[in-house]
Amino acid sequence: MMCKKVLFLLLIPALSFIPAFSMAQTPPAYNSADIYRQLKKLNVLGSVLYIAAHPDDENTRLLTYFANGELWRTGYLSLTRGDGGQNLIGDEQGIELGLIRTQELLSARRIDGAEQFFSRAYDFGFSKTSDEALKFWGHDKILSDVVWVIRNFQPDVIITRFPGDARAGHGHHAASSILAKEAFTAAADSAMFPEQFKYGVQPWQAKRILWNTFNFDGDNTTSNGQFKMETGAYNSLLGKSYGEIASLSRSQHRTQGFGSAAQRGQAYEYFELLAGTPVENGLFDGIDTSWQRIGAANMEQQVDAIITSFQFEHPENTVDALLNLYTSIKQLPDSYWKNKKLGEVKQLLIECSGIYAEATTSNEFGVQQQKFTVQFFVNKRLDANVALKNIKLLAFDSVFNTNLATNANLGFSHTFVAGDNMPVTQPYWLQYGIDSIGSFTVKDQTLIGKAQNDAACSASFTFHINGTDVTIDKPVQYRFTNPARGELYEPFIIINPLSVSLQPSVILTSIKQNNTAVKNDAVYAQVKSYIDAPKAKLRLFFVQNKDSVFIKDTVVDLEYNQTYDFSFPLSKYYSPKQGDPSVAVEVSMNNKPEAYSGDLHAVQYEHIPDVHYYATDKIHVVNEEVKTVGRRIGYIPGAGDKLPQGLRQMGYNVTLLSAKDVTPSNLKQFDAVITGVRAYNIYEWLNEKYSVLMNYVKDGGNLIVQYNTNNQNGAGRANIGPYNFIIGRTRVTEEVSPVHILLPNSPALNYPNKITSADFNNWIQERSTYHAEQLDEHYQAPLGMHDVNEPESNGSLIIARYGKGNFVYAGIVFFRQLPAGVGGAYRLMANLIALPKEK
Repeated sequence: MMCKKVLFLLLIPALSFIPAFSMAQTPPAYNSADIYRQLKKLNVLGSVLYIAAHPDDENTRLLTYFANGELWRTGYLSLTRGDGGQNLIGDEQGIELGLIRTQELLSARRIDGAEQFFSRAYDFGFSKTSDEALKFWGHDKILSDVVWVIRNFQPDVIITRFPGDARAGHGHHAASSILAKEAFTAAADSAMFPEQFKYGVQPWQAKRILWNTFNFDGDNTTSNGQFKMETGAYNSLLGKSYGEIASLSRSQHRTQGFGSAAQRGQAYEYFELLAGTPVENGLFDGIDTSWQRIGAANMEQQVDAIITSFQFEHPENTVDALLNLYTSIKQLPDSYWKNKKLGEVKQLLIECSGIYAEATTSNEFGVQQQKFTVQFFVNKRLDANVALKNIKLLAFDSVFNTNLATNANLGFSHTFVAGDNMPVTQPYWLQYGIDSIGSFTVKDQTLIGKAQNDAACSASFTFHINGTDVTIDKPVQYRFTNPARGELYEPFIIINPLSVSLQPSVILTSIKQNNTAVKNDAVYAQVKSYIDAPKAKLRLFFVQNKDSVFIKDTVVDLEYNQTYDFSFPLSKYYSPKQGDPSVAVEVSMNNKPEAYSGDLHAVQYEHIPDVHYYATDKIHVVNEEVKTVGRRIGYIPGAGDKLPQGLRQMGYNVTLLSAKDVTPSNLKQFDAVITGVRAYNIYEWLNEKYSVLMNYVKDGGNLIVQYNTNNQNGAGRANIGPYNFIIGRTRVTEEVSPVHILLPNSPALNYPNKITSADFNNWIQERSTYHAEQLDEHYQAPLGMHDVNEPESNGSLIIARYGKGNFVYAGIVFFRQLPAGVGGAYRLMANLIALPKEK
């Protein structure tokens, strides 16, 4: 559960705008230039919603221009959280990657000024057709989400990033456009999803929906007949052009390696009408974005007067006029824009009064039924007439009615108990898991669309400003000082008293290494305590297919932040004939009915707030016989793959290699050298090691290169193999696509494991990606595969004898299959490692 950031006022030069927003764990600083822009925005009552499929699909320059140039309320709806992609900065995949990319998008929005929304769609990986995407997601389910966001956000204009056809280049992309266009109409239809109306929304008709056409890598969908607008201007209040700000925003997508150079100078965006009223002079043709749209033209005059009299060195002199405006707006009939503008004026009152307020704790976590202490702090840093009336948090209500002196600190602490009204923190979309493979289950309609959870708890501060009460909410945050980075703020979350983790993540029960049986039977359970509990009685259970089997009772003196290790033989409890081959462990304490099976996972990177979530650690049990030959593997890590763990489970001794380790003398010790996924994309030094690696193969080594893309660092035509081939864009995304054995006598399919069609059962997400093409005659391609209605490709696995050894390029997605416990993938990998060599 993520907390919003605390806001505070600091009068600093405008050039500090970007650093203030780029440090995700530090409260943003607002200066007088920011206040001035917010004042100007008070006279703009217009909104635009951008819709696409993934994190990074958004046009950050356009969002920046809308939010900071036109001052429209600007939103980006990403249908997915990017769970199915690759990670260039770590080994997180799946939902963990989605958690990171959620925060990367929020970090981007803090820079470009737009707001972030999501649907329940899960990024299940590359999809070639919109039909497949809509089938897996559930067309009506995700359409209802888009309609829900539109009815809440009430955009005047909707813009899609992609067309709804093959030009989109990805089934998710096309589906996002199809759903956006359908939702444009459905959101205005009271017969569509009427169950939403009980939550306060009403039908909403946007004026028009347009496609923001593009020119990507020579794929030009723009034309002179389309409406175009210039978006690259320089903003003197921000000290940067919209292109420069957009590059900083886009560079937050670090997991995707999207660091961008600053863009300066003219830049044009093009638009094609999809539905609604045509555009002649501007995107908001026919839309009244003034106060007149809610019958309050006199408000514009009040705002203009405030802007004219604003003093950059003394924003506190604007407070009285803002209070009058606040009172005037409150008297208007209730409406969407009335509420939005009240919120904006309230924020301006806090900033212009110089109020800094926070509620923090030195506790990283609040443990259920345990105490935690919150430090409340207030400072009024400008000379405005402000009194602190009260502070409320949970059942605590402290009445002050105290006039605040300028730049004088007021602070105190109070201790709370994390009671039953404070549920354990879990990202809301992970609470009930995923429906099959396509979308998250969310049972609370009001959560749909939100980028993240509300704070675990928030404090309400009520200030009496020149006779008017103004209440603001501040999330309780964990504040600490990092010796290298200074003061930091992280989300404060509520956790269970115990966390349970298991090792290893995969167990192969039938391994023969060099014809000798290897026993893999030990399960290691680690219980981590977040409480002090002398003589705690723990009871451990083995769980398979929701059936629990008692393991043992034990008495432990639990201490905070300490771990306790247990082990037991898998074979004693595991039944290989039951359905799900994965197993888990539960722990109960002191004979209470609660059983803990979740492991508290932490995802931590400097460019985003810390992310915590619970997941039940499971061990995937592989029952198929896996024969291996050889013992020593050299592994060059790639982009976010966990293959080394799987190789170790197979009995290999795995040594991770860096550039300095790739030398002729060092490589001689290895039976095989394997490069991780996209290694040639992320390590330029691999090209420099070409001769070393080829000589290793020539002298009798086996080199296995996992897939690389063809659009970074020239890997598509880089020196990778001993003979020519290129890396194309062919991929087989249907994990159930038939695999045809083209060379049945190939050693890769026969030794030491006989590979049959059964070895391609139960694969996940996809078969292969970035196939080899234009193969030199020395290469053999033993496998053929293709998606429905596409020609067969033999480039998923290519092998060439070179000297005494073998070179392999594998587009097959071993990096997904081995961590998922897919037995056939283990068997095939063992064969590639064991490819026969000349003596």
